[in-house]
Amino acid sequence: MLDRGQLTALFGRVWVMHALQLDQAFREKGIPLTADQYRLMNLLWARNGAHQEFYARKLGRDRSAITRMIQLLEKQGFVKRLDDEADQRAKKLELTAEGEALRAPAEELANEILMKMWEGFMSEEREALNDYLSRLRHNLMG
Repeated sequence: MLDRGQLTALFGRVWVMHALQLDQAFREKGIPLTADQYRLMNLLWARNGAHQEFYARKLGRDRSAITRMIQLLEKQGFVKRLDDEADQRAKKLELTAEGEALRAPAEELANEILMKMWEGFMSEEREALNDYLSRLRHNLMG
């Protein structure tokens, strides 16, 4: 039986291994993203134009970490920050055409990594794991 420390360590190792696999795949295919940047871009592809704070909350990152990530993506020409007319202190993020063009190749590689993770799992096991993880997330959300 796994104890609390083992389970926490296992979650962490899976997360890190997934990020390393994404980083390597992106490098090999010449996609100029890291796993963390991909997670932010994935949110943008799903919900373009939201406040910077929204993306920080969704990723569980503080504002300074997200700001640094956004600055890099902005320098690469994938996103731009826009002032919010209703709140001059807030910034909205918007994808550029270059950022949108990354979507298909990045998602294709991310799906390849996901399929690699699922190797050896039967569909019932994948469904059960998805259910367990969803329930864990729900419990943590309160």
